[in-house]
Amino acid sequence: MKKSNDLNNIKKLFLDTLLKKGALRIAPSLNELFTFKSGRKSPNFINMGALTDGESLGVIKIAYATMTVSILNEKKIPDFEFVFGPAYKGINLACLTCEGLHELFGLNKRYLYDRKEEKDYADKKMDQVIVGAGYFKQGDRILLVDDVITTGGTKVEMLEKLDVLGNHEVVGMVIAVDRQEKMGDSVKVEELSAIESIEKNFGIKTFPILNMQEMFSLVKNELKSEIKKSWTEYYEKYGAVKLS
Repeated sequence: MKKSNDLNNIKKLFLDTLLKKGALRIAPSLNELFTFKSGRKSPNFINMGALTDGESLGVIKIAYATMTVSILNEKKIPDFEFVFGPAYKGINLACLTCEGLHELFGLNKRYLYDRKEEKDYADKKMDQVIVGAGYFKQGDRILLVDDVITTGGTKVEMLEKLDVLGNHEVVGMVIAVDRQEKMGDSVKVEELSAIESIEKNFGIKTFPILNMQEMFSLVKNELKSEIKKSWTEYYEKYGAVKLS
């Protein structure tokens, strides 16, 4: 296995790409905050769906593959056979991760993703519910990949879908961004963050390429004073961490 690139440089490259391509959007004023499904009004919003051009995909490939090799080298996760990305946004992440692992580090892994509707024709064994399942053997290990974690609800659904495979082990999850928010909504704020809840309830550790503390530290000097204050106040109310 080749040595991974410096992870700090990768983090900076990844954040620069999020900003350049509009995947990290920062509210221009207090009257234009982003409202989440939870009802929380945030001064920032992350949309990985904005990263659709070749340059962006190249950065995603490098970032996910490098993070994966980093946690493998540090023995934070055991080796694995498959990379699973949930439909729809996770599909390209799983593909790019596998491509990056092979191209950059010489690791050959297969990808899996779920169907929104079960396939009822042709080779159902291979991909009736989980595309690529025909290669799966009982006891195989799976790395999960996804984009952003806020409340963790979609991650629980992802774990439930994998039950159709039978005996398997999820070794961990790599995501683009951990918002580091406590679960709940705009009124109810729970004690645990989504990552803490997933580890507590499922025993699965999550490894973000970036977290909100890192992102805020890198952009805070460029923010308008009112937006910077809004950002820190948001995390005083909803955050699992404090920003400064």
